[in-house]
Amino acid sequence: MLKIGSLVIYGVEGVCQISEIVSQSFAGSSEKKDYYVMIPVHNSSSKLYVPVDNEKLASKIKQLLTYDEIIELIEKCSKNNEWIADNKLRSKYYKEVMASYDREKIFSLARILYLAKSGKIPEVKKLYVMDEDVLRKTSHILYSEFSYVVELEYENVLPFIAGEIVCKRK
Repeated sequence: MLKIGSLVIYGVEGVCQISEIVSQSFAGSSEKKDYYVMIPVHNSSSKLYVPVDNEKLASKIKQLLTYDEIIELIEKCSKNNEWIADNKLRSKYYKEVMASYDREKIFSLARILYLAKSGKIPEVKKLYVMDEDVLRKTSHILYSEFSYVVELEYENVLPFIAGEIVCKRK
């Protein structure tokens, strides 16, 4: 069980702090369950209730990466430029990656979409709405965590990833 005060990544919400663990009933149910109450760091007006005993939802909760793990992730994923040309296959791949909550896959996907959007993948003329949506979601997940761990402003994460900003390890 996670501890109150822990900082975690939760799915597409990004960095969240576990503010409390409550026993509560929802939706007219008389049965009480234990819930993690999480507050997104970049949206403190939201509260997320995640059932402690729900394996599928609890599997979305991940520990924050360390500075060294972030650097390793950036270096490891900087070699992948493979674009999936078929829209249906690309859409299926997007769903698989987003459902996996695997940061390496999410980072690789965000990187490829960013390169495509900026014209650095020649076979891509423009991004479709689904591509833009996935780029927005993957960027939020990564920027939320990277900005928090590396102590950067949200808008400086991309220059950091691109190597334009160097940050010292804490």
